[in-house]
Amino acid sequence: MIARIEKIVHGGYGVARMNGRSCLVPFAAPGDLLEIECGSDPAVSFGWIKEVLEPSPHRRESRCPVFGLCGGCEFDHIDYACELAVKRDILLEDLARIGKTRVAEVDSTVSSREYGYRNHAQFKVGAAGKPGFFAKKSHEVVPLPAQGCLLLHPAIDELIGSLADRTRFSEGGFRVRTNGEGEIYTKGVPGLPDDAFCFFNVGGVRMRLNIDDFFQVNQFLVERWVEKIVEYLEPELDDEVADIYCGSGIVALKAAPLVRSVVGIEMNRNAVRSARYNAGLNGLENAVFVGADAQKGLRDIAGAGTRRGAAKRLRAPKTGVTVETRWVNKIVVDPPRAGLTKELIGAIASIGPRIVVYASCDTATFARDVASFGGAGYDLKSLCLVDMFPRTRHSEIVSKLVRAGGRAFTAV
Repeated sequence: MIARIEKIVHGGYGVARMNGRSCLVPFAAPGDLLEIECGSDPAVSFGWIKEVLEPSPHRRESRCPVFGLCGGCEFDHIDYACELAVKRDILLEDLARIGKTRVAEVDSTVSSREYGYRNHAQFKVGAAGKPGFFAKKSHEVVPLPAQGCLLLHPAIDELIGSLADRTRFSEGGFRVRTNGEGEIYTKGVPGLPDDAFCFFNVGGVRMRLNIDDFFQVNQFLVERWVEKIVEYLEPELDDEVADIYCGSGIVALKAAPLVRSVVGIEMNRNAVRSARYNAGLNGLENAVFVGADAQKGLRDIAGAGTRRGAAKRLRAPKTGVTVETRWVNKIVVDPPRAGLTKELIGAIASIGPRIVVYASCDTATFARDVASFGGAGYDLKSLCLVDMFPRTRHSEIVSKLVRAGGRAFTAV
């Protein structure tokens, strides 16, 4: 099958069409003319490139010798401007196709360096005892090339390189993090002590994280990502904010000085402990953190689900910080890749916050949830693409959803 690649779609696949059939092809570039081996499905099949007959003007040679084998990157064969355009197009197409929401363009795109941005890696070790990463859709370990991984902060590559010739790694894996300020933290690395915590400074907010806590991996963009969320929140001094899936608290802590109170909700107890510690570390007395699943935590802080219920007092264990909530009028949600449940969206809508800032790492589930919010009376007003993961098919989205008709409720 000889066909030209029309575009790149969700999952990072190029779309080729011929004789009424569509074929999804990895590692294709928009405009490539390819000879393709395609599956037999009569409607949509997956295929692979046999030969590049006429390369796209956006195609380039990857700098990584294991590109296409390692499962880490999908876009190292195209120029970065093309990658950003592809990610914007995928977001808009998923919103139209899945979310039934047509948006003319993304309001803004936040990006930085293509390489050397990752502050965190979980290395895998195979039977050969060499560290690397899983192959695409496999548990086979592809060993790191001698040059290291181009996506990693150079300090991480330097550490692994210094150990490679004199260390026998045990089968399984280990973790390495850096804060970009010369400090390295490890867990499970032979010959090195395990670190319990790691420390970051994000736009003046000091953070202590458990070594296993989730934290955004792009050292160049995490501050700008937080700033965009806070910008979309439109913080005012009388606001009462809920931060759902708050993790170790970076968004809540950044917003806290600008609002009356913030309540973070997080199921991971280690992350909750970190968030509470970080509130004290930054001297914030109007931020508390609740250890609960999203829906239960939201119900607990919303005053039994009544709009004009009595004020509810929430006290943080150990720190003793207490905040009083009357009505949550703005909400931040940053769920895992699976997105939000319809029940949680319904619970948020029943509270009636004026603004919901939705941060997402998956365009498909984000589009689905935008449709559900639309059915609950919320309009998508602002949309930003944050390219947190250059050279991969993944990105972050920050959006602002506003309740139709303006303010739903103002506490008096």
